[in-house]
Amino acid sequence: MTEAAASDDFHIPPRPPSRWEYISNDVRTLAVLFLLPTIVVLVSVVLYPFIYALVLSFQDKRPGIPARFIGLNNYIELFSSADFLQILYNTVYYTGFGVLIKFIIGLASALVLNQPRRFNNIYRTILFIPWAVPTVIASLVWLWVYDEFNGLLNILLIRLGLLDHGVAWLAEPKYAMWAVIAVVVWNGTPFYTMHFLAGLQAIPKELYEAAEIDGAGQIRKFWHITVPSMSTVFTITVMLSTVFTSTSIVVVNIMTNGAPANLTQIIPNESFNVAIQASRMGLGSAVNMVLFPFLVVFIVILTRRLLRKDGG
Repeated sequence: MTEAAASDDFHIPPRPPSRWEYISNDVRTLAVLFLLPTIVVLVSVVLYPFIYALVLSFQDKRPGIPARFIGLNNYIELFSSADFLQILYNTVYYTGFGVLIKFIIGLASALVLNQPRRFNNIYRTILFIPWAVPTVIASLVWLWVYDEFNGLLNILLIRLGLLDHGVAWLAEPKYAMWAVIAVVVWNGTPFYTMHFLAGLQAIPKELYEAAEIDGAGQIRKFWHITVPSMSTVFTITVMLSTVFTSTSIVVVNIMTNGAPANLTQIIPNESFNVAIQASRMGLGSAVNMVLFPFLVVFIVILTRRLLRKDGG
């Protein structure tokens, strides 16, 4: 008994873990450490600029002059302006038709390219070229295509006998918006085609074979197999494209800068003009903030639909 008690008295207690051992064995701490670089980047380039722009939209801020808080005056000024309401309508029109046309052409192209045929890889490469061209370069090229006197479009239509003289496509009120939308569609359709083609190739062939055995035709297979199987791809692609299209200023800024008479002006370009060219940074931020709630509601609706589908 005495020897046992003595042995207990001289028992060496376990060494407490070092700080590094504690951290390396704690899953939550490791998760925070690995996510920290991403969090820092998101806060730096997303959260901070957004909060600053939101605060700025409630101020009268001009370069070299201290900001002055004016509450909702910037927003009241915007929604009291008929020109701004026209610009808001233009943005919805431009985005809606741009996304719709890109969706239709992109899906049709993907269905064609998904069929086995010779030189398919060459066709796909050619189709994806517009997406590889920088938007600035594409806009400048189309600016020449639409030129009233030396533009390729007018030259071709005159030689084909469809026009007697050149048309100022970007200056005519009834053509200008559609001319701009055509450039957006040309540049952005390959984005849809790429996503839709990947989605089509992921659909099991057995589903189509079983439908053929049951006597289903091409249209029934499309509506009952292709569309349901592609719904997630459709939703994500439309959501991304809507955000990209509605927030990009490049095409409008280079081709028309809102002309004629603000008929092609959209919110991002108006924000740039007001904040940079007119030096009203507070009002320019308010212009952009008007678009934000619409995008949030649109994204939330599509995201909830995705989650409900996955949960079902």
